[in-house]
Amino acid sequence: MRRLWRSIVWGGLALAITAHAGAPPALPSYREALIQRTWHQLNDRLEQLCRYDVNAQAVVCSQDPKPLLDHARSFQKNVTPDAGLAYLIGLGERYRGQEDLARRHYREALDLDPTYTAAWHDLGELHLISGHIDLAQEAFSHVAVLHDTGPNCWIGPWRLAEVAAHRLDAQEFETQLREALRRGFSFRQIDGLPNWRTFYLDPSLQQVIDKLVRVYGTKETLDSLRP
Repeated sequence: MRRLWRSIVWGGLALAITAHAGAPPALPSYREALIQRTWHQLNDRLEQLCRYDVNAQAVVCSQDPKPLLDHARSFQKNVTPDAGLAYLIGLGERYRGQEDLARRHYREALDLDPTYTAAWHDLGELHLISGHIDLAQEAFSHVAVLHDTGPNCWIGPWRLAEVAAHRLDAQEFETQLREALRRGFSFRQIDGLPNWRTFYLDPSLQQVIDKLVRVYGTKETLDSLRP
């Protein structure tokens, strides 16, 4: 799932190019070009060093990415701050198991760019893991609003459905799942997921899952959630 999320291109820096009629597009500024190059270097190195281990259900790194993160921090301090780099530093710290540092850098990214969807998502995930349900709902609500069209736009309501499941709110759980389905969600995304197996143990949530999966999913998905 983390690898799926990393494949979504919200972390990248888009260069704003203004085209003038009859003239070639303006070149990006030196600052923008430098930020983009530094972001891609850090992103590529993190992908080379760290991968999601299915058996461990966690990201494992072949070596500590801390020197890379320290270099990016130095860039932020001495060259220019950037939301994309702050997000990648947070991601790297999360890979290292430093969740408090990850939260700090995700918030830094959002201070620089409140529309940075990936930072909202990953911050919400950390809040959900740590049991801060209200904060998780706030973060995932931003994801649902900011990324409501295009590929994987179902992620916001899907995560909001998980928030509702943690609250055992079957009505809201169904409402968010139906919105996720409307945006293109597939129940194959939850096949065998441990948290969804836990959700399925609650009778009210199980009723919702059974009803929706029978219409929009497959028997294999239900089998994967049953004890």
